[in-house]
Amino acid sequence: MEEVDIIDAHDNVVGKAKRDEVHKKGLLHRVVFIFLFDPDGRLYMQKRVASKDMYPNCWEGSLSGHVLSGESYKEAAERELHEELSACVSGRHLKEVIKFGNHDGNERVLMTLFAVKDFKENMIIDNDEVASGEFWSIKKLESELKKPRNFNPGFRKAWEEFKGMKEKSVEFVKL
Repeated sequence: MEEVDIIDAHDNVVGKAKRDEVHKKGLLHRVVFIFLFDPDGRLYMQKRVASKDMYPNCWEGSLSGHVLSGESYKEAAERELHEELSACVSGRHLKEVIKFGNHDGNERVLMTLFAVKDFKENMIIDNDEVASGEFWSIKKLESELKKPRNFNPGFRKAWEEFKGMKEKSVEFVKL
C-alpha cells in the first residue's frame, strides 16, 4: 500500500502513513485533480471502476489521485496521467489552477487542481482504475450534475472552485 504525507492546514508535512490509514483515521493529506479539455472545450469525464476503495462507480472530471510521500503535486499529476490514461503531458502544458481543501467523511484533503487545454492525445485507459471515459460538453456536464447521479464529491468541489475562477478558467473553456 502506498505511503502518503500527512500534512497540517498550511501544507507542512507532519508525518507519513499508508493510504488506507489516512482514510480510516481522517488524517489530512494531499491529492491532485486533473481536468483535460479537448480543443472544443469539452471536459474528459471518467467513471471509476467498481473495485475502487473510495467512490467506486462514480464519475469524476478527468482523473484524481493521491500525492505520494516525498512527491510534488505536479509530479503526482504527471504520474496519475500516465498511470490511468497512458498520457504523457509535459510540465509546461499542465497548468496548476487552484489549491483548496475538502472534507468529505474521513477523506480530509488539500487538493491541487491542474488543467490541460487543447488535449488531443490518444489515451489508453487502465482498466484497473477507469471503467469508461468520454469528453462531455460543459452543457452536458452541468445538466448531469443536477441529476441524482454518482459523482466523486471531490470532483463536485473541484468543479465549483474551477467555475468560481472565471478569469482563469475561461482560458480553458467558455463557461
